[in-house]
Amino acid sequence: MGKMKEKFMEEQEQLIREAVEAFMDDDYQLEEYYNSLGKSISQRESEAQHDAWWNSLTNEQKEELYNNQEEANRLSIEEMNHDLGFGK
Repeated sequence: MGKMKEKFMEEQEQLIREAVEAFMDDDYQLEEYYNSLGKSISQRESEAQHDAWWNSLTNEQKEELYNNQEEANRLSIEEMNHDLGFGK
């Protein structure tokens, strides 16, 4: 493997690690925020809040969220394929 490709792969692996760590940090920070308020939230409470939020959305809003996520996934895959030289 060439040095440029090796460097690229190292950078991509680092970005993935950082994204995973950031995701884990979000959960930790939310828990810390609730603890700072003097209250704790359980998994069940969290799920109930999410369900209440989801149920408050209209079908159009749910469809828009879904479509936005699908578009983001499609763009990410296309960018990865382009960056790795696939599909040329």
